[in-house]
Amino acid sequence: MNGQTNNQRVNVFTEWAPLREIIIGSCVNFNMQGIDETFRFMYENRDGKFADRDDPHKIDQRYLDERQEDLDAMQALLEGEGIVVRRPARLDAIEAVKTPHFESYTTGCDSPRDMYFCIGNEVIESPPTNRKRYFEHLLLRNVFMEYFRAGAKWTVAPRPSMREDSLDFSYWKENLHDPIRQPEDLPESLDIAFDAANCLKFGRDVVMNVGTMNHELGATWLQRHLGDSYRVHPIRLCDTHIDGHLVPLAPGKLLVNEGAMHGFYQQLPDELQRWDVIPIFDKSTDFDYPDDHLQMATNVGMSVNVISLDERRVLIRDTAELTIKALERAGFEPIPFRLRHSELFGGGIHCSTVDVRRDEVMEDYFA
Repeated sequence: MNGQTNNQRVNVFTEWAPLREIIIGSCVNFNMQGIDETFRFMYENRDGKFADRDDPHKIDQRYLDERQEDLDAMQALLEGEGIVVRRPARLDAIEAVKTPHFESYTTGCDSPRDMYFCIGNEVIESPPTNRKRYFEHLLLRNVFMEYFRAGAKWTVAPRPSMREDSLDFSYWKENLHDPIRQPEDLPESLDIAFDAANCLKFGRDVVMNVGTMNHELGATWLQRHLGDSYRVHPIRLCDTHIDGHLVPLAPGKLLVNEGAMHGFYQQLPDELQRWDVIPIFDKSTDFDYPDDHLQMATNVGMSVNVISLDERRVLIRDTAELTIKALERAGFEPIPFRLRHSELFGGGIHCSTVDVRRDEVMEDYFA
C-alpha cells in the first residue's frame, strides 16, 4: 500500500499520523457492579489493592460527573481541531445480564481503547476479558454499522464463554521469561481473550503484550486474521494493557514510563529497542480519593497515556508537568488537558479514545 492514497472512513496504521476521526468514551452509568474475578485479577496482580474495597459496587457520583465533564470537553477540543468525534450510545440503565456461563451487569463505555481496535480499514472487536463488558459493544453498534456501510471491514473476534476454567488467572510475572506458546501447547479449555489495549500500531507491525495464556491464543488469532500483510509481535511486558508503559509518538520516537520499563526493554522487538526513548520518571500525584488503594495505576503511567494529533502535537493530562517539559525538550508540542480520576477509572487519554482515521498509508517502520 506504500504510496497509495486511501480515502477509507476507517484508515489507521500508526499512533501518530495526522488524526481525522476518533471515538471518545462516556462514563454515564459506568458502574462497579459485576466486578468479579474476570476483572479483579489484574488488580490482584497489583498486590490486591483494588479487590479489597469494602463496597465494590459503589462509586461516588461526583467522580462520574467530573469524568464525563472532561470527556465532553475533550470532544469540544478535538472538534475545534477539525477532528470528527464519535461517542458511544448512552446507557440509560444498568441491567443484569445472564448467559449460559455467567451473570453480570451492563456498564457504560468509558475506555473504548480496551475493546476496539482499528487497523487499516477494519474495526476489530476484541474478545472480552471482563464479564461486565461482554455486551458493551452494543453501545457502539450504530457507529460501527455506519463505518461498515461506508466500506470498512467489521470483525468480531471469537466470543469467549468466560467460564471459570476458560480463563488464565496466573500471575504474569511468574511467566515473564516463558516462550510464547502456540495453541496446540495450551489447555483446550481456554478461551481466546485479549484486550485491544494490549496492542500498539507501528504501520505494518503490531506490538502486543501477552500476560496470560488467553492472550497467547489471542496473539495467534490476530496474526492469522491480519495475514501476511502485518507482523504481530507478542511480548511479555505487563499483565494486560501496554499503553501505561510506552506509546510511540513519531517514527523512531517512544514516550516511556521508565519506572515500569526499567529492566524490560529486552522484551521489546529488536527493531523497537533501537528507537529513541523519552523516559519519564514523574512520581507526583493528584489523587483525591478517600482510599489509597483506589490508586490503581501510577501517575506516571497515566502521564504517558497520551494521544497524538500528528507527529508533533500530543494531547496529555495537564497534571503531568514533568512529562510535558520532557516532550517540549524533545521537540513536541504537548496540549495539556484535564482528565480527572484516571486512576479510579483505570484509563488515561489514550485509553479513553480509539483513533479511527488518520492521514496515512501502510509503511514498514521496522525495516
